[in-house]
Amino acid sequence: MLRPVGKQRVAEEIIVQLRGLILKGDYSVGQKLPPERRLAEELGVNRASLREAIKSLEQMGLVKTRQGDGTRVLDYMQTAGIDIISHLLPRDGQPNLDVLADVFEFRRLYGRMVARFTAERATAEDIAKLEAIAERAALCEEGEELLKIDFEFYIGMTQATHNRVLQLLINSIRPAVLSYSSFFAMFNPPAPVVRKQHRDLIKAFQAREADKAAQIIDTYLKRWSDQLNNLKPQ
Repeated sequence: MLRPVGKQRVAEEIIVQLRGLILKGDYSVGQKLPPERRLAEELGVNRASLREAIKSLEQMGLVKTRQGDGTRVLDYMQTAGIDIISHLLPRDGQPNLDVLADVFEFRRLYGRMVARFTAERATAEDIAKLEAIAERAALCEEGEELLKIDFEFYIGMTQATHNRVLQLLINSIRPAVLSYSSFFAMFNPPAPVVRKQHRDLIKAFQAREADKAAQIIDTYLKRWSDQLNNLKPQ
């Protein structure tokens, strides 16, 4: 159900509403959005703001506008990018556990690959940056702040791979992690485990032990998947 939007940040509010309806399936793949005039009236916005919002939805890979045909909903699994993952996570006010399982599975695969590359490619300066992050984690207690520092450590590892695509990829998933940091913090292992992981990884990086670094990551991140499985209805 559409609702009128306020005057501030009009296009952004339109995007939020339409994106939500598309991702929930209220507008199905191939379905046309209501005509521009009617849609603008229902939202209580001018047509210029609506067109701006539609253009943004096109750039996200959610819709396609064709002259004479209108705007139709696309199959976002074929056309959208990873940046919409943060919009797929919510479901009825709670994280979608199925999507979250996909996120954890990806993180585990990604973590192993990045750990290998870091062990092979990290410079002394890269490792020094990781050591500085680990020192901050050593002073941090359990909870959301420790989760954010731990994620920062993974960003530091990604930067140490010197792979541009991997760095852009983790930038894309960062909003999803930060938006649900309080929820993700429930899956973070106890602080001593997080800190030991950092120390062990740094030693593996310094020794150029790629296989060992990948194994440390895999063992650590498996805990997340195991805890999530315990939350799912049996």
